[in-house]
Amino acid sequence: MLKLIQCEMRKLKRKHFVSFVIFAALLFPIPFTALVLAGSMGNFTGFEAVFGLLVTMGMPIMLPAVLGIIAAMLFFMERDNDTLKNLRIIPTSPTKIATAKISVLYILGLIFAFATMVSSMVGGLIAGSELTNIGENFGIAIITALLYTTSILPVVIAIVGFNRSYIFSVILTFFYTMFDFMLAYGGLFATTDPMMKIITNIMPAPIIYRWQAVRFVDPGTPVYSVMEPYFLPLWLVALTVVIIGVLSYLAIVRIYSKRES
Repeated sequence: MLKLIQCEMRKLKRKHFVSFVIFAALLFPIPFTALVLAGSMGNFTGFEAVFGLLVTMGMPIMLPAVLGIIAAMLFFMERDNDTLKNLRIIPTSPTKIATAKISVLYILGLIFAFATMVSSMVGGLIAGSELTNIGENFGIAIITALLYTTSILPVVIAIVGFNRSYIFSVILTFFYTMFDFMLAYGGLFATTDPMMKIITNIMPAPIIYRWQAVRFVDPGTPVYSVMEPYFLPLWLVALTVVIIGVLSYLAIVRIYSKRES
């Protein structure tokens, strides 16, 4: 399995998009740092403010969008390079190949978490603050990256299942990402529609944000008292996302195995 993962990583190295993503991830904190420098974020300033903005607003938008596009690259490479026939004769099951491709997404998600942490530290230093709670914040960045990487797997089902063009995959990925993000910030508790409540309780971004908000919403503000009933513990969020991830993984493997057989 390790060799398969290394093989998939080497394939991505030939794609300039991956280098662009890494570069973009390092530039992404710049506007957030400028925002912090312009004025305090409640009681959060400097490093904590930059990190909070990156984790609650930057990562939910950029990470799923990027991973969805990379997933399309990974699952379309053999089709586009006309090497599917080679996969049928090697003694490696389609299940292992699909698992290796999904594993690459998680590796990239962890790299993104590391880049987020480093860039927020740089932003905090520029803002003139001390770097506090580094270990705890790094843990939050890793958990957030793993949760949002898992959250993109339902989109990978559609990418593999429809097996269409890159344009279709990009549009689908961005639509899903923005819809999920809008639910997290716009429809968290502003609706009385029972169906919408169900959707916001099972879509990944809203429930992930309900865990993050416990830490990144200022307890001294009126917003905190309004949102407090909607906060969720990490174990419940992780359990929900893991269930979504396991079901998505099984569907991806099944669809990919049929396509390669």
